[in-house]
This record gives sequence, structure tokens and C-alpha cells, in this order.
Amino acid sequence: MSEATAVPARTGSGILLMLCAVACFAASDTLARIMVAHYPTMQLLVIRNWVHVLLILSLGWPLLGRRLFQANNLRWQWQRGLLLLLCSFLAVTSLRFMPVAEFTAIIFVSPLLVTLLAARWLKERVSRARWCAVGAGFIGVMIIIRPGSGLFGWAALITLTLSALSALFAILTRKYARDDDALTTLFYTGLVGALVSSVSVPFVWQMPALADWPALLALGAIAAIGHYLFVLAFRRAPASTLSPFSYAQLIFAVLFGYLLLQAVPDWWSFAGMGVVVASGLAAALLQRWEARRPCL
Repeated sequence: MSEATAVPARTGSGILLMLCAVACFAASDTLARIMVAHYPTMQLLVIRNWVHVLLILSLGWPLLGRRLFQANNLRWQWQRGLLLLLCSFLAVTSLRFMPVAEFTAIIFVSPLLVTLLAARWLKERVSRARWCAVGAGFIGVMIIIRPGSGLFGWAALITLTLSALSALFAILTRKYARDDDALTTLFYTGLVGALVSSVSVPFVWQMPALADWPALLALGAIAAIGHYLFVLAFRRAPASTLSPFSYAQLIFAVLFGYLLLQAVPDWWSFAGMGVVVASGLAAALLQRWEARRPCL
């Protein structure tokens, strides 16, 4: 196989891995929506984080050995882990009150917020066109959580706060991700979340029913696999290529929400989702175009 055909093949596999990753994220959110009706939020986070740690350990040890534990920026690993734990807590709390599809759509404001934070902290140039895309994304969210939709209220504010924290998480990851191996980062992210969330066990733990254990374990396993596939995707294709495909998560969220919860968004919500996705895709494409034409 020539190099010319190998590069498109790697890009194609990267896109496929990205689609599998976002399908895992949507499935994990749907399971969280189901299980949070029966168990405390912190208990779900304890189980999910320890399953995450064990899976990443089983994947990372054969590849890296002791290097899996060698973090060059341990302080950042702890900060990242704590921030992700907070994001996970807000996510599961939001899913207690919001349908999965609408929740996912609001979360997709996060890439637009990354544009704002990147301009402020990373000194990235942002064109007027991208600022317009950011504004359009917020209009899309307002359509989804409009008064009378049943979503307007503090639950929507929690989800918007989660979007902001997710954007901060992405900026910190972009700034420091090269300090450590990706598997090392995934391991410490789960370990920090597992250790901190475990403090709550004496206060919140309810012995799960035997029939619920498969879903509880799958909640952590699917999310961990999704993160691992996400890392593999970015090793095979550039971020500018993969970014638009991340919005497929919204399609999977609608599908899983319908299959497992019989939840179907109304037409206003679909319209808002369309605006959010269109603005996000526009921002990603504009960023890619501007990178190729830095003089403009």
C-alpha cells in the first residue's frame, strides 16, 4: 500500500473511531439517565470511576508498563481529574431532570465556549464570522430551553454551567495534554475521580439489586471505552477533520433516548438542535479555513 492510500485509510479509521466514541458517550448518558432514577448521583460516579480505572489499567499496562503511572505534570492531572469529577456530577444531576437529547444539545455549546476561552487565555485569533457562529449557538440553546418547554429553570442552568466547565476542561487539556501520555492522563483522570468520590460511600451507598449490576458496570465501561476510542481517533486523524463528526453524538442521543426511554424531542427542540449543530460546524469549518489563510 502506498503512502498516498495509507493516509486516507488512517483518516477513515479515525472518523470511524470518533463515531464509535460518541456513540459510547451517548449510550453512557442514556444509562445514567435510567440509573439516576434509582441510585444517588455520587454512587453512580463511584462505580463509573472505579470501572474506568480498572479498564484503563488493563489497556494501558500491556502497552506502557510502569510508564503508565509516570506523570510529568501530576498537579495538572489532579486538577483535570477534579474538574472532570465536578463535570460528571453536574451531568448526572442534569440527566435526572432532562431528556438525553436536549441535554446533549446544550452540552454542544461547549465547543463554542472553547472559542471564547481560547481567545482570552490562549490568545487565539477569532474572526467576526466565528463570533457570529458562537452567538447563533446560544440562540439555538435558547430555543431548546424556551419558557414553556419544561426545561426552562435551574436544571437548564446546571447544564449550561456544565457546558462552561467542559469548555474550561477542554482548554486545560489543549494547553497541557502533551505533558503526559494520553493513557496516563486517562488513568489519572479516573483515579482522581474514584478516590475523591469514594469519600461519599458511607453516606450515599445503597446496595444495588443484582439485576442492576450489569447496567451499573456498563455505565463505567462504556464511558471508559469511549474515552479510549476518542484518544485513538485523534492519533489517526487531525482534530479539524474529526470535530464535525463529534456532532453525531446528538443523533445517537436521540436514537438511544427513543429506544430505551421512549423519549422524542418536540419540533422546537429539533429546531434548536439544528441551530446548535449548524453553528458548531460553521465555527469548526471557519477555524480550519482561517488556519489555512492566516493573513486574512
